[in-house]
Amino acid sequence: MTRMLPLFLLLFAGNLVAQEGTAEGFSLSSSNSLQFSQVALSNWSSGGESSLALNGAFTAVAQHRQGRISTDVAANWMIGVFKSADVPVRKTNDQLTIVGISGFHFSPNFGVGVLADLSTQVAPSYIFERSTVLALGGDPVKGIKTGDFLSPGSIELGLGFRLVKAKPLLDLILAPLMMKQTVILDKDTRALDETLGLYGNEGKTVRSEAGAYLKLFVSAPLMENVTADGKLKLFANYADQDVDSSLVLNISGKINQLLSASIHTTLLHDNDVDTDAGKPGKQNRVQIREIVGLNLTYAFHL
Repeated sequence: MTRMLPLFLLLFAGNLVAQEGTAEGFSLSSSNSLQFSQVALSNWSSGGESSLALNGAFTAVAQHRQGRISTDVAANWMIGVFKSADVPVRKTNDQLTIVGISGFHFSPNFGVGVLADLSTQVAPSYIFERSTVLALGGDPVKGIKTGDFLSPGSIELGLGFRLVKAKPLLDLILAPLMMKQTVILDKDTRALDETLGLYGNEGKTVRSEAGAYLKLFVSAPLMENVTADGKLKLFANYADQDVDSSLVLNISGKINQLLSASIHTTLLHDNDVDTDAGKPGKQNRVQIREIVGLNLTYAFHL
């Protein structure tokens, strides 16, 4: 958990807001929130358990516009920790994503360019479920380590098209040429993957796939002070018929200047991921994470 502390402090570092992203030149924005919530997990391969938890979110977006050329880099880190009476501090959520897009605009709403997408956890992940840990020959108190930074991690790089619409907000990226690499840098995670087939790398550090990529983001108001948004990401491997999918749904309502309520749901499906290491064979089930909570959000302008 000590690895997460320096990054967790970023959640309290403040908020920077510059010019609108559509203006010429450079802009930088950041938003931070803190949430006390109830977490429910189902078939979640990264580990964790249902609990009362403290969750934080840190988002930073850098944009540069010069004529018809634009570059966007967005980083988002979602982190959740919990503490129960009988166990040390553990995490319920840990997802870092960095997306970079650089391209040429044929019109204000349509362009072509290069896309890079990185997704990983920051701190080690463990399974603590007693039956699973015992089945794997581990200590239920210490758990079984199932992941670490870039273990696994997903790195995607490709060429494609982007369509953006302002009202309601719609951002569609379609990349027919995409290279996806599943990376496992941690040797202990690689050994577990080779033995149990957790992530499909068969013990290799890097597994490469070529395919097509689609990413869709939609945001629209439901009613006064209530907004819903959704993010869908699909990757189809040209070598087989499997489609890796990710769907994130979020509904948030503003109570006052500092407080808001939200429902955050994530659904993942990847045929290469074993969602239950304690059972023989690979369990290919939908991974579900749901967070319902009250957010404390703050900002200041420079």
